[in-house]
Amino acid sequence: MLYLDLLPNSIRRIQEMDVRVCVIGVGTIGLPLATFLAKVGFQVTGLDIDQKRIDEINSAKVVYEYTDILEDVVLKSKKLHVTIEPKEALDNAEIIFVCVPTPLNIKKEMDNSNLLDVANRISPYLTKGMILIFESSVAIGSTREISKTIESLCNLKFGIDLGLAYCPERYNPTPMKKYTKDVDHTISAKGESFTVDRISRVVGGIDEKSTKITKTIYSQFVKTDVLELSSIETAEATKLLENIFRDVNIALVNELAKIYPKFGLNIYEIINAATSKPFAFMPHYPGAGVGGECIPVDTWYLISQAEKLGMDTKILNSARQINDSMPTHMITLLENELHKHGKELSSAKISILGLCYKKNVPDIRLSPTLSIIEQLKEKKVNFLVCDPVYEKVDSNVQLTPLSNIFNGSDAILFVTDHDIFTTLDFSKIKDEMKTPLIIDGRNFFNAEKLISLGFYYRAIGKP
Repeated sequence: MLYLDLLPNSIRRIQEMDVRVCVIGVGTIGLPLATFLAKVGFQVTGLDIDQKRIDEINSAKVVYEYTDILEDVVLKSKKLHVTIEPKEALDNAEIIFVCVPTPLNIKKEMDNSNLLDVANRISPYLTKGMILIFESSVAIGSTREISKTIESLCNLKFGIDLGLAYCPERYNPTPMKKYTKDVDHTISAKGESFTVDRISRVVGGIDEKSTKITKTIYSQFVKTDVLELSSIETAEATKLLENIFRDVNIALVNELAKIYPKFGLNIYEIINAATSKPFAFMPHYPGAGVGGECIPVDTWYLISQAEKLGMDTKILNSARQINDSMPTHMITLLENELHKHGKELSSAKISILGLCYKKNVPDIRLSPTLSIIEQLKEKKVNFLVCDPVYEKVDSNVQLTPLSNIFNGSDAILFVTDHDIFTTLDFSKIKDEMKTPLIIDGRNFFNAEKLISLGFYYRAIGKP
């Protein structure tokens, strides 16, 4: 009866790990959360609909950045177990986290079908005193909306019988490095590592009690601040702002990356120079596009909601249009450079490096490469795709091993800056290629070195 108990008692029980936890959805977001909750001592049961995923977790065979911790909490302390059965997962649980995907639908609005499925699956097993905490990225008002659906299914009321809060996920698939000035952008920025337990969180509840209980839960494993907000909607809007901020600023530098080379200027030198200003500037970098289920998705969430209210979303729409145009820009650069060297795109063989949307992360959701592939197919271009990070994951895209990707190629289209690509032997690669051309969508390679080896080189944002 955690939510219905006196607040000091609830806080004490959480601090003593005297509550059972259920995490619904143990994918990209839910598994790290469940892992760290179990690590600090909570008894955690995960609930998922993918039996293969469940079996992998229960045998600690999921390969991700917290594998060592997962092995400890699954195989040694046995603090974490995952099931497909809602009744088993919710049995004696008092804290329930919801971490299911909320992608875009064909209208570029939030698809809440996974949240509705959760509501239907768990409602028969909800009991008084539980608290539900949503982490899934959502449009403003979605948490309260889904809570009403749950109320209609279980005859319990949030704020009376059940607690309710929203704490947006801030997970980064590879622990992110705090930015420090790095003149050579072929090397990852160095600095403090932001693991799940070192990322501050924000919490908004349906009432003060829900907010404080939720803050206490996160404070057990988050080593930095957990900020209380005035409402659930404020927390939802905070998450949108975080990702829209990135989307808009990436769009700005992507547009400048098209403009500055026309003046014979290198945008990376300019960004480095601007970074020397000790205040009021945060560096963002151009690239082949913006992918994943966060940055582009959250911008569309707000565009959709704002336009229904009659609001004009010029900046947000422009950001989406610019960032979505970058795969086409990559192909334009490719076509122009091939033409300079007596080749036509229609008769060329292209080697695409990188299918994942982000470096070192085996995830292709909304990857810029998918757009590039579709456009090349429409143009009937002969191409191969290589991604060593993703090649062991099921995919509808036929992947070519790194050892075979360059044979007879007329150009390398470089999209994803995986670390493994730093080991490429370009002396050997040049001998394998028909036309030694590289279009670098991430400013990843050393241009001078490649040119000295006899390559033709062009990067986004450089003349």
